Amino acid sequence: MWPRVLMQLVELLPHVSRLLPIADRYLSSKAAGERASEATLAVMAEGVQADLGQVAKAHASLYRQLQEQGIQLAAVGEDVRHLRTSLDQSERRVVTLEQRVRTLNLWIKIGVSLTTVLLLVILGLLLRK
Repeated sequence: MWPRVLMQLVELLPHVSRLLPIADRYLSSKAAGERASEATLAVMAEGVQADLGQVAKAHASLYRQLQEQGIQLAAVGEDVRHLRTSLDQSERRVVTLEQRVRTLNLWIKIGVSLTTVLLLVILGLLLRK
């Protein structure tokens, strides 16, 4: 059995010797393709890292602006509270002044009416004499 196997191997040796350079070229081209793919991926990875760096800077800038706007909004909110308090106080003063004007108007009407009545009484008394 072994002699037959060896004989068949001897017959196949010329074919194998022709296939070895083809296999070598195939494997080397495959390795070169993998190296090219690795280089392309490395370049793409560097580009992605640079883009991520720019995005991180933009996010930091946006976050800073958001914090500044939050502070400004807090200040505006405080101003609105002060204005609301002032407006409430002004409304109370206006209501008080309106009540005083109504009271004064009533006193003036009563005073004018009494003055008119008194003038009529005085005129009546003067004309009787």
